[in-house]
Amino acid sequence: MKSKSKWIVGSSLALFAGQVVGSWLLNNKKNVQENTETSFNLIKDYPTIHPTSFLHPQSSVIGQVHIGEQVFIAPFASIRGDEGLKILIGNRTSVQDGAVLHGLKNFEYGSNITQNSVFVKDEPFSIYIGERVTLAHQCQVHGPARIDQDVFVGMQSLVFNSYIHEGAVLEPGCRVIDVTIPKQRYVSAGRIITRQEEADRLPEITPDYRYYQFNQKVTDVNQELAFAYRSQQ
Repeated sequence: MKSKSKWIVGSSLALFAGQVVGSWLLNNKKNVQENTETSFNLIKDYPTIHPTSFLHPQSSVIGQVHIGEQVFIAPFASIRGDEGLKILIGNRTSVQDGAVLHGLKNFEYGSNITQNSVFVKDEPFSIYIGERVTLAHQCQVHGPARIDQDVFVGMQSLVFNSYIHEGAVLEPGCRVIDVTIPKQRYVSAGRIITRQEEADRLPEITPDYRYYQFNQKVTDVNQELAFAYRSQQ
């Protein structure tokens, strides 16, 4: 066998072995598991997790969940893709301590339930989280929900049935329900937004805003944490 052919065969075998071992390791992590079989989802889905991401052993990831590159999942975070199907977490996002991601049932007998889904490029998701998003401690994101890139979701805040556009800031303890938050706006701490007219009047983020570029700083820290913890494994 020529050396080039040997290299191709060897590389193919190594790739296959890596996939098998990677799947075995994933499936034997007690905090990462498939969803159970139900009447609305007969398929048992394992989460897909990029190898550069870090999941703390006391976090929980279940079912139809995709986690991108350099994501940091902190202790006691819960990401459940077993009722609301297809949860996507974009690159360099952090899901901090005690954060909960879950959604309403959005598939039944193989058909999509449109009102319980968000659509990105015509693909339905229960929850879609973009890149460089911070989901801070004890926040809740309940699908249907879409959060675009560079958004800060503050501690103990709630997002439900809403679309948060790029660069927005949800300060700690606020509630955002049934609305779309425009790009580069902020919701003050503790405020409850349930009407679109309120959302449309939210103040814009300017350089004199006290949390201006705050999310970028938090993202940098958690990206470094993901790398450091991952390197210890």
